[in-house]
Amino acid sequence: MKKPSQKVVSVLLPIELYEEIEKLAEYTQRSKSAYIRQVLRIYLRYYAEHAEEAERDPLIVK
Repeated sequence: MKKPSQKVVSVLLPIELYEEIEKLAEYTQRSKSAYIRQVLRIYLRYYAEHAEEAERDPLIVK
């Protein structure tokens, strides 16, 4: 059986964060979902490149 290529995830966001995502998504001409996917891709790439520095890097959340 073929694995699905996507998975739906629900996330509860504080209204301030939602509004910021909404503004940035519009600014970058993306949907909110596409903007969130892009942010996650960038963060995960950053994490993979800096995992050994995790102890002193505030951008890496454990």
